[in-house]
Amino acid sequence: MIHNFYLLKRSGECIIHRKYGSLETDENLVSGFLSAMFSFGRNISGQSIESVLLDDKKFVYVYNDDIIFAAYTDRQDDIKSKLESISQEFIKNYGNLENWDGDRDKFADFLPVLDKVFGVSGEEASDDFLNEIIENIKTGKKPLDVSWDDWLNRIKEKVRRINQ
Repeated sequence: MIHNFYLLKRSGECIIHRKYGSLETDENLVSGFLSAMFSFGRNISGQSIESVLLDDKKFVYVYNDDIIFAAYTDRQDDIKSKLESISQEFIKNYGNLENWDGDRDKFADFLPVLDKVFGVSGEEASDDFLNEIIENIKTGKKPLDVSWDDWLNRIKEKVRRINQ
């Protein structure tokens, strides 16, 4: 099962993060890690790292020019061909991001492509999630267990789907 998808620049800047499973991650932390692993592999062996194995999960990478496409999946999943398909489709639609202005909203229409390739819909923000944030703020707790960007992207995706 795919848990998270990340599309990032080699510099570590997260362009798209899509959550599919129940695992919560900080997209900026993960993006930095993935970018660092890419650089590590290139510096140590001159080769690209294709995957990072954890106990029961793994990160799988595909590179296209200056863009990294990565998925966090269960260890037994074979997802590389799906990432390659996503990579080709993204480059066809948006190019290599050489002149990208930093506006992540430009890629909102790519999220259904991801969902189609992975065969599952990414998670949207819910009213319960917003209510939990409000309650946490009222009680002085950390408002989010996820990044603000992740939460805002969920809201934007929900609004976009409502307006279709």
